[in-house]
Amino acid sequence: MLTLQFGQCGNQLGHELFSKITEDIKCPSPGISFSDSYDYNESSNAKWFGGLSKNKKHFARAILIDTERKVIDKVINKNNKDWCFRHENIITSKSTGGSANNWSFGYLKKGPDLMDSILEVTRRELERADRLDTFLCLLSCGGGTGSGLGSYAIQILRDTFPTKNIIGTLIFPFEFGEVATQNYNIILSLARIVEDSDLIIVMENERLHKELLLLNQSRTSKLINGVDFPNDINDIACQKLISIFQPAKNIVNEYPNYSNYIISKIVPHPAYKLATIEAVPLLLQRSETSSQYSLQSGKDSEKWLSHFKSLKKNLSSKHTNNYLSKLHKAKANPSEKINNPINNSQSLSNILITRGSSLLKKKNNYHSSNDDNPKIHYEQLNHDDLYSPTTNWLPSSERLTYFHQNRRLLNNEKFTSIITNNSRINNSLDDIISKAWNSYTYGAYLHQYKSHGLQDDDFLRAFAKIEHLISNYKKL
Repeated sequence: MLTLQFGQCGNQLGHELFSKITEDIKCPSPGISFSDSYDYNESSNAKWFGGLSKNKKHFARAILIDTERKVIDKVINKNNKDWCFRHENIITSKSTGGSANNWSFGYLKKGPDLMDSILEVTRRELERADRLDTFLCLLSCGGGTGSGLGSYAIQILRDTFPTKNIIGTLIFPFEFGEVATQNYNIILSLARIVEDSDLIIVMENERLHKELLLLNQSRTSKLINGVDFPNDINDIACQKLISIFQPAKNIVNEYPNYSNYIISKIVPHPAYKLATIEAVPLLLQRSETSSQYSLQSGKDSEKWLSHFKSLKKNLSSKHTNNYLSKLHKAKANPSEKINNPINNSQSLSNILITRGSSLLKKKNNYHSSNDDNPKIHYEQLNHDDLYSPTTNWLPSSERLTYFHQNRRLLNNEKFTSIITNNSRINNSLDDIISKAWNSYTYGAYLHQYKSHGLQDDDFLRAFAKIEHLISNYKKL
């Protein structure tokens, strides 16, 4: 796995990702035997890191790309005891200034300027690795560098390395208040990336933020509405990512090319490439005395069955941002009642991964509890009402793929995650394209894009692609 980090968001997210991977590798209580834990750590190191520095730190298998240097400097100057980035893998523009929150500037100007350097560093990383099958691209699609330069780089990577998998992790910006041109940038970048990627994992700042608000975290310094922004958002996003991509014993043994296996299961048809990740226990609360996350207390939260029920509820409901806001208010004021969302979101395919032991401790002895065995309860997520009846071309046996790993993830006794190709993504896409069309109709900011070579036909083709994508998901 080679990670390419684009722009401010991608580089901050990438740093947090490798920090979380290292934290997981150093888990003090893995819950499995020493030999199994050793195999897990070796597989993880081989996947994410390559080589040692003079200070005996592991080199992250990553390329840092930005049009400005300041964010990258902050990232590489952070003190990491166990790992570091290669300085020769840092690529920045020779000219000053970023991409001006303009997709066309990033795509048509910055992209061609930096592409030779990106390809040269990519080839070096491929030569260092014994086997490298996947590019994991981290980028925000609200600004100019991540959306424009990122989508251009993904296009060239597809042309240059046609046999490699490309997985894009796209961060959607907040609905309001980030960038005036963000809806244009999302539409233009997504229309390009969906053509060249094999799988696109969508994460929304709005949703991540609302999820964190629901955790009732204690206020500490630099909190915005109870959230240490952007550190907490990056933290929860990276927990979701590694819960899917960290090794699992049966996955490693049966599917050496795990990324290709994920793509084949989650993207059974090229018209459906968008996926999201749901995870438990990300219903967490921040300790008053610690920056670490921990499971909420309570017997229900300690059972696999409660994990599956929570995931099932999330998969089957729209859970719009408006609904999450109301839910947060209702949590603060229990007397306030809210209407449940319409339960009509349906999945095309899912991969479920449970991590942790199914053994319970009782009177200093461990015994297996049938009531708390994930292999008994996971079929809750294979009910017909969770899946689209219109996709009869996909066998029912292919709808849900399940893996279990006894090793704990990030020292959580139980961790359940699901990567889902679900029609709920239409909620966000509908809103984004509606706002983009509204701006386009009035000609808002179009001169900024046309000054760098973008034409009306380019906008119209992008709108058509996204509308076609929305149409396909609505058919689910």
